[in-house]
Amino acid sequence: MATMSVLFGVSFVATKVGLEGFTPAQLIFLRFTFAAGLFFAFSPWFKVAALNRTGYLQILAMAFLEPGLYFFLEALGIQRTLASTAAILINTIPLFVLMLEAVWLKVPVVAHEVVLVLVSLLGVCFLVLAGGIPKALGGSLLGNLLILGAALSASLYTLIARRLLSRYSVLAVTRLQALYASLIYLPFAAWDWWSKGLTPVSGRALGAMLYLGAGCSFLAYWLLNYSLSKVKASHVAAFTNVIPVVGTALAVLFLHEVLYPLQILGAILVIGSVALINVKGKRESAVQG
Repeated sequence: MATMSVLFGVSFVATKVGLEGFTPAQLIFLRFTFAAGLFFAFSPWFKVAALNRTGYLQILAMAFLEPGLYFFLEALGIQRTLASTAAILINTIPLFVLMLEAVWLKVPVVAHEVVLVLVSLLGVCFLVLAGGIPKALGGSLLGNLLILGAALSASLYTLIARRLLSRYSVLAVTRLQALYASLIYLPFAAWDWWSKGLTPVSGRALGAMLYLGAGCSFLAYWLLNYSLSKVKASHVAAFTNVIPVVGTALAVLFLHEVLYPLQILGAILVIGSVALINVKGKRESAVQG
C-alpha cells in the first residue's frame, strides 16, 4: 500500500508533464493502452484462471467506475473548481468507503477508525490550505459536486474490487481493468486527434506517459488490487490520503513549489493516522485469529 501511494503520488508531477504533449483523454487512453500491453505481455509467465461471462461483466462495471467515471468526473470538476478544493474533496474517499462498508457489506464501524480517518482528512486540509484559506477554498458548486461524484465512484470501485478479488485473481482483474479503461477512453482520444490533428510530442511528455502507464496504470493499480484482496477496504482507502503528501513533497523537490510549516504538520497527521489505522487493524486481526 505504501509503494502504491508513492507511485500514485509521482503521477501528479508526471501528469503535469504529460499534458504538455497530450490532451487529458489522449494521455489516459495511452497510459492504459500501454499498461494493458504490459499485462498481456507478462501473462504467459503467470497462471490466470479463466473468467466466466459474469466475471467479464463485473470487471467491466468496476472499470467503468474507475478509471472510467472517476477520471472523467475529476477532470470536469477540476475545470470548474480550484485544484486545492478538489484535493480536499477527493480525499473524502476513506469516509465514503467506511460508510459504504457499514451499509453495503455490513462491516462493523470502529470508532477509532472513523476518528483516524477524520484526522487524516484534516492533515490533507492542512496540506492544501497552507497558502491561505481565501486562496485555497472556492470554485463553483457544480465543480465541487463533480469532484464528490468522482470520490463516490472511487469508493464504489474500492468495495466492488474487494468483492471481485475474493473470487478472481489480481492479474485477471487488473489486466482487464486496464483494457476496458483503454476502450472507454478510445473514442474521446480519437476525437481529440481528429479535431486537433497530430502534433509533435516532446521526449519529456512521452516519458511521463510511459511512467503513468508502467508505474501507475500497470504497477500501482496491480498493488492497489492486491492490497484490496488482502486488507480491509477502508484500510486501503485510508492510504489514498498519503498520495497528496507524496505529491506535495515531489512538487517542492522538482517543481520548486514553496513548503509551508502547516504542510509539514499535515503530512505528519496523514502518515501518523494511516499508520495507526493499519497497526490497530493488524492487532485486531491477530486477536480474532
